[in-house]
Amino acid sequence: MAARAAHRGPDGIHYHCEGSVGVVCLVLDSTPDGTGTCRPLLDNDHHLLFVADARLDNRGECASVSHRAGSDRATDAELMLGMLRHSGERGPERLVGDFAYALWDDRRRELRLARDAMGVRSLYYRVEPKRVLFATEAAQILAVNGVPRRLNENAVAWHLSGMQTPAGCVFYDGIDEVKPGEEVSVPAGQVARVRVFWRPDPEKRLRYRDEREYADHLRELLTEAVRCRLRARSPAGISLSGGVDSSTVASVAGWLHGREAGVPAMRAYSWVFTDLPECDESDNVHRVADHFGIPVHGIPAEETCPLADEAANRPHEDDPFTSMFQPFMHRALSAASLEGVSVMFYGFRGDVMCGGNVNDVPGMLRAGRWRQARDELGALSRVMSLSSAATLRHYVFQPLISDLLPPRVRIAGRQALQRRRGAQAGRVHHGVRAGPAARAAAHVRDDFLGRAGLPPLEPTREAAKAWPRIAARHRYIHIVSPLVLRGVMYAERVAAAHGIAIADPWSDRRIAEFILACPQHYVDTAVEVKRLARRAVEGIMPADAIRSASKVSPEPLYLDALRRQAHDTVIDLMTNSRCADLGFIDEAMLRDRFTRFVSGEAPSFELWPTLCLELWLRRYWP
Repeated sequence: MAARAAHRGPDGIHYHCEGSVGVVCLVLDSTPDGTGTCRPLLDNDHHLLFVADARLDNRGECASVSHRAGSDRATDAELMLGMLRHSGERGPERLVGDFAYALWDDRRRELRLARDAMGVRSLYYRVEPKRVLFATEAAQILAVNGVPRRLNENAVAWHLSGMQTPAGCVFYDGIDEVKPGEEVSVPAGQVARVRVFWRPDPEKRLRYRDEREYADHLRELLTEAVRCRLRARSPAGISLSGGVDSSTVASVAGWLHGREAGVPAMRAYSWVFTDLPECDESDNVHRVADHFGIPVHGIPAEETCPLADEAANRPHEDDPFTSMFQPFMHRALSAASLEGVSVMFYGFRGDVMCGGNVNDVPGMLRAGRWRQARDELGALSRVMSLSSAATLRHYVFQPLISDLLPPRVRIAGRQALQRRRGAQAGRVHHGVRAGPAARAAAHVRDDFLGRAGLPPLEPTREAAKAWPRIAARHRYIHIVSPLVLRGVMYAERVAAAHGIAIADPWSDRRIAEFILACPQHYVDTAVEVKRLARRAVEGIMPADAIRSASKVSPEPLYLDALRRQAHDTVIDLMTNSRCADLGFIDEAMLRDRFTRFVSGEAPSFELWPTLCLELWLRRYWP
C-alpha cells in the first residue's frame, strides 16, 4: 500500500506493526519546524494507536484541553490525539483544520476513521470479515492482495450526469469513502457505524447593524484562514488569476508577510494568453502581485492545451475526475517544486462561498432595503434577459412563497411535482430524463441511466431541505457541491505527486459557517458580484484590483484544443470507445455531435465528462 503512493512520502515513511495491527505514515510536511509531520503515535496508558494526515489550525485550544506543556513543539497529530482523548465523542468536531485520521483503540478493539468537515483530505476504507484496510487513496487499497476490482456503475452515472459524484460514492465496489465531517467506527468483527460529527446549523443567524460589520467579520476569518495555512516553509506558492477568489488570498498573504514575523514569502503562478487575449488576466494579476512584491511565474497557455499531451492529461486511478486544465496545473506545480515551494494556495471554494448567483431580493425587502432591491431586479432583468414581470415572478414572488410555506408543505409539494415529472426512481421514464439524469449529455444512453438507479434528488439538495430560506438553501447546495469537493480532492492528489501540499483558505469550516449564517443579500448580488468578499479586503487588496477583479473563463482554450491541437486525440477516444463497449454511451451519436461542433454548427456541447471517463477506462480498465 505504501509503495502505491510512495510519492506522498518525500519527507519520510514511518511504519508501525504490532500483532494484527499495522499502519504506515507517508510524510509530506510543509511546516518549517516539523510540527506537521505524520508518525504513528502510541499512547500506552490508554492503549491507543493514532495516525493523521493533517494541518491543525486550533493548536492552542487543543493544547489547553489536553493540558499539554510545550505545545509549540508538539506535532499536530499529538495535539489532535490529546483532544480526542479528553473530549470523547465531541473530539472530532473540536478539531479545526484539514485532516484525515485513524485511531485504533486496543482495549475496545475498535478502529475510528474521520475526515475534516470540508473534505480537503481524503480517506478510503474497506471492511472485510477478517481485516479492515484504510488509506488516503483508493488505489492503495486496490494494491492489496485479494481486493477485487469491480466498477461501480452508479458512480459512473453520477459522473456522466454533470460530474456530480456525491461524497461517499466510490468508483470501485467494495471500497467506501469517509464523507466530510464524518466519523466511521469499525469494532472488530462487526459492521461499520457512521456518525456525522459536524454539519452547519440551518437555524443559526447573524444579525449585525450594517454591512460593514459582516465584511469585518469575514475579513477576520479570511485573515485567520490564510495565516493558519501559512505555517509553512518559505516560499509558499499561489495559483493566481485575476478573479476575486485567488486575488483576495494572495493579497491577505502578502499583507501578512509585510506585517508579521515568520510569514513566508509568496510566489505566484499564472496563465499568460497570447493567441486568446480575451482570456488573459495578466493586468489584474500584476495589480496584486506588484503591490505586494510577489514574483509571477508566467505559464504560456498555448503550451498547456487540454488533451494535446497524453502524459500531462493522465487521470488518477482513484476516479476519472480530471480537470480539462490539468496540463497547466502540472506546469505550475513543477515550476513551484523547482523553486522550493512547500505549499500551493488556491481559491477553489471562493466561488461557492461568496458567488454563484445566489440572489436574495426577498432578503433585501425584508431588511427594508427597497432601493437596493429595485437596482438588483434591474440588473437581474438585464443579465438574465427577462421581462420585468418574469423577473418579479422568478426573483420575488416564487422565493417569497417558498419561504412562507411550512417545511412540510414545501417538501410535499416538491415530492408531488417529482411524481408528476416521473422522477420517482430518478430514472429515465418514456424517454424523458428527470432528476440528476437530466444533466447527462444526449449521447449518454437512457438504458444505462435507467439501470444505474440515480435517486430523484441529489443528496445535497435533499439535505438542503432543512434550511428555512431559499437563498440559504441555494448557498448550502453551492458550498457542499460534489463537483467542487471532487475538484479539491483532485487538486490535492495532483499537488502531492509533485511533493507539494495544497491550501485553500476558502475551504475553511469557519468561513462556511459564517457565510451560511449571513443574510445572503449581503454576500452576493447581480449589481456587484461577490460583494462581501470585495468589501472584506478593502484596505488590504489594492483598490483598483478590487474594482477590476473579474474571473474570465479559460474555456476558449479547451474549445480551441478540441477543434485543432487535440482533434485527432478526441477522434481516437471516440473510436472503439470503452464507454460504448460498457454500454454507457452511444458512440455514433457522440461522433456526430463532435463533427457538428468542429464544423461550427454547434458552439459547444458537454463532452468533457465522457472524455475523461474514456481516458480513465482505457488506462485502468483495459
